[in-house]
Amino acid sequence: MFGFIHESIRQLMIRTYGEAFWAKVLERSGFEAGKENIINHYYSDQDTYTLVDAVSVILKVTREQVWEMYGCFLIQYTMETGWDDLIRSMSPNLKGFLDNLDSLHYFIDHVVYKANLRGPSFRCEDNPDGTITLHYYTGRPGLYPIVKGVLREAAKRVFKLDVSMSITGRTQRSVQMATGERIEEHVIFLIKTQNTDQSNEDALGTAVVQHSNNYKIRLTHMDFVSTFPYHMVVDQDCKIVQVGKELYNHIPKDLLAVGTPLMRIFEVTRPQIPLDFDSICNFINAVFVLQVKTTPMEFQKNATKRAGQASDNYDNNVDDNNQTVATLTQSQHLKLKGQMMLMTSGGHIMYLCSPYVTSIPELLQYGLRLTAMPLHDATRDLILLNQQRLSDVEMNLQLEANNEQLENMAKDLEIEKGKTDALLKEMLPPSVAQQLKQGLSVDAREYEEATVMFTDVPTFQQIVPLCQPKDIVHLLNELFTKFDRLIGIQRAYKVETVGDSYMSVGGIPDNTEDHCEVICHLALGMVMEARTVCDPITNTPLHIRAGIHSGPVVAGVVGAKMPRYCLFGDTVNTASRMESHSPIGRIHCSENAKKCAESTGRFEFEPRGKVQIKGKGEMNTYFLLRSFKRSIWEIIDRRRDENCNSIDGYNELRDGYVDDVINKITQKNSKTCSIS
Repeated sequence: MFGFIHESIRQLMIRTYGEAFWAKVLERSGFEAGKENIINHYYSDQDTYTLVDAVSVILKVTREQVWEMYGCFLIQYTMETGWDDLIRSMSPNLKGFLDNLDSLHYFIDHVVYKANLRGPSFRCEDNPDGTITLHYYTGRPGLYPIVKGVLREAAKRVFKLDVSMSITGRTQRSVQMATGERIEEHVIFLIKTQNTDQSNEDALGTAVVQHSNNYKIRLTHMDFVSTFPYHMVVDQDCKIVQVGKELYNHIPKDLLAVGTPLMRIFEVTRPQIPLDFDSICNFINAVFVLQVKTTPMEFQKNATKRAGQASDNYDNNVDDNNQTVATLTQSQHLKLKGQMMLMTSGGHIMYLCSPYVTSIPELLQYGLRLTAMPLHDATRDLILLNQQRLSDVEMNLQLEANNEQLENMAKDLEIEKGKTDALLKEMLPPSVAQQLKQGLSVDAREYEEATVMFTDVPTFQQIVPLCQPKDIVHLLNELFTKFDRLIGIQRAYKVETVGDSYMSVGGIPDNTEDHCEVICHLALGMVMEARTVCDPITNTPLHIRAGIHSGPVVAGVVGAKMPRYCLFGDTVNTASRMESHSPIGRIHCSENAKKCAESTGRFEFEPRGKVQIKGKGEMNTYFLLRSFKRSIWEIIDRRRDENCNSIDGYNELRDGYVDDVINKITQKNSKTCSIS
């Protein structure tokens, strides 16, 4: 069911019994607070029944009593939320109101919320004693008490009537649909007012209508099929008796011959009922949507043959032929929407309809033009209106979704802020320190482009529980000392270290064009140097991973007593994402970093493809493999062993990559380095 149902149930319970009562209902039904009343969400029927059953148990009343109470409140809540004008404008009397409930359901489901929900159907009969017999059909058995509550409250609020309702019949039957078998419930209500004066008859809608026989208007067959170009008349066997002239432009003439069964041409998409005379009469007040079935093969062949008759003049007519075939193909699935009307003879039904289109693209899809619509058909106005404005309800739903997203982002931001603050600890750059010594203020500076890198030890969390604290300190000290040496060689800047995480940046505080090239060389050197450190648990070379991203950064001094030089901006966060999504032993780069590095340097990158990055969506990322400018030995400033080392050192770097299978097993985000 639609989320509006859950929200209105929630409002009823909170207004009547309070917030504490609703909390008990959620606890018993198993719903998480705030997740049970999302307006634009579709809940299963079982979810709704579970919610109502929880209310029933706590209140110690029957489910039927809860539904009837809800029906009374539903009218009140609906009118409070902006639907009062529409409800009051439906009809001047109760019978007309009931007759139009089907079209109201259709409008809300398909036009307002653009849903495809299974709504009920209502049909009224006038009784000689001034009462009304209401037939209620639904595919959801057991919800009839809602009807009692809705009708009594609507009669009171809209028509100033006090009505009584009694059930005179209730049956269920199994209906075989194209989508499978379903149970359909038919409930018959008898509606009567407490007083039966003339004013009540008018409000109830049972007053006798006077007809005049002084005038006879004769309408020829051609006038009728032209005035209603999309109508159909069928007999009690649901066979074609008469059709509008426009249907011949979309359905082969052979199929529209008198006596053709309606179900051979169309399938009913709404309401979901069998296409027979009795079922149509039961749902006579519903909006009917019929879809043209696929044309039989002989008609397809004939259409193709007719389209190809001009093949002798192929050059001049090929486009016309293709358009003809396309139009015929598109028209096979034309949808019609309209009203079934039982004719006074009682033996025929007229289907007054129009093409079911709401926009110009749909119109063209079916090979139609606006001229195919009669001027009196409101479908023309609807199509033009939908091209000019966005539905207010769609905007409200989007705003609600955005609001929920912003709330989640605000929560995530608070978490990220706390973690980021814990990471920003390190020494100041020499130039900044000098300004502070001179008593000068250091203003924050915005860098249009810089490159940030994060590295960490993915297995650090497995190492810590198995080592003495002093061994952990020794491990990190040895590793970071090697990294600090490389920072000096590559002219980069060490921002901070937290746990096993090491953050560095290029192009800050001194802006340089080759900042990304510097960081890429630094990353290659760090991966290589880390392997000279021994894992204290496995006694094997230590593996790290790195993440690099280039973009705008704001840098400045934060704090007075213990000033720190800090970096701010989305670039820092994205670099952290690159690192946290990197396999062990690899250097994970964003597309921005790749482009920036190639602008000044020469590197080999391996495309990783699109990767789902938390908080960023899908991003194209790459693995940095090597530099064509400098060898590994030049980067780490160490002599090559000519007897066992390759010339550039990248074979050794590549051989040290962790196997993919092992990587999937051992990869785990380091809690101390993740900024997320």
